[in-house]
Amino acid sequence: MLDEMDLLRDLRNAEPVRPRAFDEARTVLRAEMAAQGASETTTGSRRRTRWGKRRMVGFSAAALVAASAAAALVITSTPTADKPPAKAAQATENPILAKLVANITPLQANAPGDATLEIRNQSPTSDELGANGIGLFTDDGTYYWGVDKSALRRAILRKDGGDEVFKRAIAVALYAVKGDIGTARARMAVANIAPGTNPDPERTKIEKLKAVAKARGEKYVPPKPPTPEQQKEITDNHIWNNAIDALIAAPENPQVRAGVLRIMATMPKVKVTKTTTAGQPTLTLVDSWPNTSGKFVEKLVINAGTGHPVALSSSGSDVPSRTTYYHNSRVTLADIRAGKF
Repeated sequence: MLDEMDLLRDLRNAEPVRPRAFDEARTVLRAEMAAQGASETTTGSRRRTRWGKRRMVGFSAAALVAASAAAALVITSTPTADKPPAKAAQATENPILAKLVANITPLQANAPGDATLEIRNQSPTSDELGANGIGLFTDDGTYYWGVDKSALRRAILRKDGGDEVFKRAIAVALYAVKGDIGTARARMAVANIAPGTNPDPERTKIEKLKAVAKARGEKYVPPKPPTPEQQKEITDNHIWNNAIDALIAAPENPQVRAGVLRIMATMPKVKVTKTTTAGQPTLTLVDSWPNTSGKFVEKLVINAGTGHPVALSSSGSDVPSRTTYYHNSRVTLADIRAGKF
């Protein structure tokens, strides 16, 4: 059976696989497999995935068809950056997250350095460099990545990086600390979309679905519009993904952590439990989305006292759980350029 590795096997001469590429390939593949037998009413609630140009370099034609099909089916009624979804009525806040937000909010960003060095691996205690490589987030949200320290330094010297999506998500998180929470939710839902780059998402979705139907030799059947409840799930799914991006991109800024958690505290489907990770008190936030074979589950683990990201895991009814741990340290961009790390 085709699995997520088939989507990545043609990357021989392309850029090394970035940290979440395996998870994203798995998600796109599962969405495409489910879409083949799903009714239109279930496709809108699957987990959204984002495929940047770098992540698609070197993929086979079949993989691109699968990714395009999944993206077209998953991103149902995606709002534009210029027209974010209407502000929803403020939901009851999760008391555990609300208390943590209250403790974090008075803190100001005063960590040393001007960037955060990030190592992702499968160990909760070791920061040893592994297959996920090494990344650097500057305090303005610019992101660089390399398969090892030398590759990261080259990327920075060549200025090969800078996903703008992180900057927008960080800005929304900062606004959310004391701003209107409904407005913050609406902005976070579209933080991954550059203003003016997706003027007519509905037309784009229809064209992709038509192309997929033609490639399969099938007659195009217009999808049913999502119900209000499904649309809310779609919006919350976008908020969840973009909020996690902000948290991971600026983990040492307490204001970003407070804003992200204040937004997540308004999401009724996000379940929060007190846990322990590597002997340290943590909170585990769980969100899930239904699919034809059950549901897809994602768990975000944060430090119970500070809100720092600790781990992120994903699993599905027929997908084994995979957990990624985050090991962050503060550095200066000048030292990284000089190879002093």
